Amino acid sequence: MNANELADALQETEPYYSTDYKLFDKAATMLRQQQAEYYSLLVNHDKLYAKVVEQQAEIEALKAKTLTDEEIISSAEEARFNWSEDKGIFVRHSNGSWIGLDSKIVDFARAILRKAQEK
Repeated sequence: MNANELADALQETEPYYSTDYKLFDKAATMLRQQQAEYYSLLVNHDKLYAKVVEQQAEIEALKAKTLTDEEIISSAEEARFNWSEDKGIFVRHSNGSWIGLDSKIVDFARAILRKAQEK
C-alpha cells in the first residue's frame, strides 16, 4: 500500500475512537503530498542516473582516445626514437651523441594528437 492508498483508506474509514474528522483529512492530505514528492524525487533520480551513465560513457570514449605510455613508446620506436626506463625517450644526434627528450615533448605530442582527434 502506498501513501495515496492509505490516504484513501483513512478517509473511507469511520473513526471509532475519535470525533476529530479534520485529523483524518489532514493525514490524508499530508500522505498525498508525501506520495507526490516521492514520485517527483523518483523521476529526478532516474534523470540523474541516466546522466551519470551518459557521462561514464563519455569518459570511456575519452579514455579510448588517449594514448597509453606503451603506445607512445611504440610510436617513438617506430619513429626511430629510443626508449629506456631510466632515460626515457632519447635520440642519436648527428654527431653521434645521445640526446634525451624532455617529458614536456611527450606531453606536447599528446596535446597535438588530442587536437587532431577532435577535428
